[in-house]
Amino acid sequence: MVNNIIYSFIITFILFGLYVELNSHMTNIWWRIDDAGNKQIIISNLFRLIFAPIKYLFYWNPIMWDINFFIWWIIIYIIICQIYIIKYRKVPKI
Repeated sequence: MVNNIIYSFIITFILFGLYVELNSHMTNIWWRIDDAGNKQIIISNLFRLIFAPIKYLFYWNPIMWDINFFIWWIIIYIIICQIYIIKYRKVPKI
């Protein structure tokens, strides 16, 4: 069960990070171009976006679910548990 939580977190972190960076409405979250024209990776911006739903309630509106990390995590966790059930034919212990 703990493995499923860890796997889901890692997969969610990677997919969410790629989504917000490649989404045409969000870009430049963690891959930025500075004033000198140099490309920089700024992971702290991604962490700010991940923890934003804890600070701001409007991230919990359904229209904002696509940039709410915790919604992503729940969905991916459910998918991983379903794959586990199909593969091993048993429900993971909590």
